[in-house]
Amino acid sequence: MNFKNPVLTRAPTRICDIGGWTDTWFYPKGAVFSFCVDLYSYVRLVENSSKTIKIFAENLKQSAVILNLKKIEYNGVLDLLKAAIKRMNIENGLDIFVRADAPPGCGTGTSASVAVTLISALATYKRLNMDQNNIATLAHKLETEELELESGVQDQYAAAYGGINFMEIDYPEVKLLKIKINKKRILELEKQFILVYFGSRSSSKMHDAVISNYKNRDKATLNSFEIMKQCAYEMKASINSDIEILGEIINRNWDAQKSLHHLMINPIIKKAEKIAKSNGAIGFKCNGAGGGGSATILAESGYEYQIKKKLVENGYTILPCKMSFTGVRSYD
Repeated sequence: MNFKNPVLTRAPTRICDIGGWTDTWFYPKGAVFSFCVDLYSYVRLVENSSKTIKIFAENLKQSAVILNLKKIEYNGVLDLLKAAIKRMNIENGLDIFVRADAPPGCGTGTSASVAVTLISALATYKRLNMDQNNIATLAHKLETEELELESGVQDQYAAAYGGINFMEIDYPEVKLLKIKINKKRILELEKQFILVYFGSRSSSKMHDAVISNYKNRDKATLNSFEIMKQCAYEMKASINSDIEILGEIINRNWDAQKSLHHLMINPIIKKAEKIAKSNGAIGFKCNGAGGGGSATILAESGYEYQIKKKLVENGYTILPCKMSFTGVRSYD
């Protein structure tokens, strides 16, 4: 293959995943509503003359070298990227450069976005015709089949499709509906959404705890799942209604999410929520599994600056972002 031009690929991440946690194997039929933003994951592929694949995760300051393409070793270093290379049957030498706008452990589905981005880049490199659904499906399989990890399905589909999405889930199948909103609502959300970063977190312990509660048919856990699923349907029905209603749905989802397990919240999150709501927030929710990472705040119109100012004064980081209405894209 004579492939001289580099392949450039990017995919968005998502915030404010209403109904998150119901997109998992242990909850048979769930629903999620989420918003994609321009905190992109990027991949650049450059063909080299060797049979060696070199991976550089630029913002993580990690790298990996694959010398034998038939014996890829998973050792905790960029395993998700290695899994993509294995499943895509890459046989030529490549230099692969990966970076992400979202910081590590942000809770915005960045790892899924990176997987979607790399699969799309490799498909473009190999001249394969993979649509968004196929890319998302394979990205999910990298985690669950190849690496045997816990993984919901919402993040891969959000990254592949972009925009605002409502997903009905019969795990692992996803029925995705693209949600359309008018320009005024887009401007309102971009102005009034605030993404606050708490720091990197691992959700594995919390996953285990929630799964254990669910398997034991814990009533509070079962009730929380039902509420979060219903919130996704309510957000779908209300997305073009008064924005205060959206705040109410976000809060109801977060209250149910907090009830899943005590690991869902910590003093850093509690303080951020208190600051936000005492300074004009009408909605607050941790992104992804919870327990850290980041939160989406919906501010009352006119209170955005005050909320951001108070959070920054208290040591929190604001991640600026806008809506992203394009999914994964590759160019060569």
